[in-house]
Amino acid sequence: MKKQKRAGRVFLLAAVLLGVLALVLYIAAGRTSFDPNYSVLAFVGMGAGIVLGIAGSIIRWRPLSFLSYLSFLYGFIQYLVSQANLIANIFYDVDGSTFPFYATLAASAGAVVLALVAGIVMKPIQDKQ
Repeated sequence: MKKQKRAGRVFLLAAVLLGVLALVLYIAAGRTSFDPNYSVLAFVGMGAGIVLGIAGSIIRWRPLSFLSYLSFLYGFIQYLVSQANLIANIFYDVDGSTFPFYATLAASAGAVVLALVAGIVMKPIQDKQ
């Protein structure tokens, strides 16, 4: 039972680390000639996922893991929407600098998946009797 609580916490902290990495990559390379502005909604989603993930790993309340998952998912979708022009140009092989995009995409998707796995694996807190 203790290993399952620990596994959920480890998955959630890994999701938070990937979320921080995705946010840093987005800040560093999110502004391109195709989209010169940052998406505030992507910042909100990623930031809320990070905060809820940290809170969920400390408090160990299962709904916080799922809220972290939903926040990361929202940030991931908003990131994709904000980079729509870049995605189209990648498919047409116009732009050659795609590594930051793929790295941010992988980190964001990893945070989404790990937060969902943490919510599934994490056991609810049982009352000690």
